[in-house]
Amino acid sequence: METSVLEKYLFGKAERGDTVLIEYRPTYPLEELSWGFLIPALIERGDVVIGDFFGIGDLLFRNYIRRISGKEYSDVIELIKKIKVVKIGPGSASYGEVIEEVVPVYDSHSFLKNYHTVVNRMTHSPTKPEYFVTFGLSHYVHFGGDEAMKAIMTGISTIPMEDWVGIHFLNVEVLSKAHLAMLEEMASIVFHVSNEELIVKKGGEIFDSRGG
Repeated sequence: METSVLEKYLFGKAERGDTVLIEYRPTYPLEELSWGFLIPALIERGDVVIGDFFGIGDLLFRNYIRRISGKEYSDVIELIKKIKVVKIGPGSASYGEVIEEVVPVYDSHSFLKNYHTVVNRMTHSPTKPEYFVTFGLSHYVHFGGDEAMKAIMTGISTIPMEDWVGIHFLNVEVLSKAHLAMLEEMASIVFHVSNEELIVKKGGEIFDSRGG
């Protein structure tokens, strides 16, 4: 997949407070896009915090580093030292520095408390992040169903993340059509990636009108 369009939108359009969805299907090698391209590109531009639900990001990271060697491997090992991690639920985080561990909850009140804790920790960090990236958000919604979506919507509407760009990888086949539609509605930019192409599902018209 050509990454220039993704770079053009993420680094030419996305601003603090924007929510970006990157949708993919389960057979797509997301580790190549995320760990091989996107996260290194983000770190070049600012501090990055990763919210890792159920260790999905860690599994993808392990898949990626098993396929590389030499200087490429050394560069990745240096890179991950700069990442901060919010670990949500069981699973490992063999990359970065874990700054918070959160038990997944699905009722709105408990989610909001956890959400506030994480946002507060990031906001008062000596190096406030430019980007907040999540892996496994679709799995959280799948396990929690409607209650999980209510919790997410409550959190976002009550405490908007205006200080950084949120980038969320979504496995579309894990989500119901309705839940995916709700997440897309709240997003500023929506991509769908595959081996063949990258489709801009939302946000392209605004970008073009600005002369991009």
